[in-house]
Amino acid sequence: MSLIASSAGVVAEAEAYIDKVIAGEVVACRYVQLMAARHRRDLADGHQRGLRFDVAAAQHVLDFFHFLRHSKGEWAGRVVELEPWQQAILWVLFGWYRKDGTRRFRACHLDVARKNGKSTVAAGIGLYLMIADNEPGAEVYSAATKREQA
Repeated sequence: MSLIASSAGVVAEAEAYIDKVIAGEVVACRYVQLMAARHRRDLADGHQRGLRFDVAAAQHVLDFFHFLRHSKGEWAGRVVELEPWQQAILWVLFGWYRKDGTRRFRACHLDVARKNGKSTVAAGIGLYLMIADNEPGAEVYSAATKREQA
């Protein structure tokens, strides 16, 4: 059972995914397993190190993705629906804060095979940071080895 529930009492899908990774019900690489274990451990004792998990902040970024639509291909015009693993990554990245109010995680390295939604998640994160993160004068940059990728 997860340690975090939304205000409606429903466990977030991201937390359910993390639970499944820890239980071995989802096949995940060593790094995802470590992320899940660190998240659980920090929920239990992170406050002792000045960390806090903000459920509302984590949910805000997930809710933001419901406003995004695919722009081309067979899903053009459809709302972006995040997979559980994508939700878990965003949940952890945007939910953890330090005692000074800054985000705990400021960078993320994501290795995912082709055609698994990396670009969609990266674009959504960029849009979120640019317009929905309440950062005055936010600047977001995208870089790639080829112009078409950027």
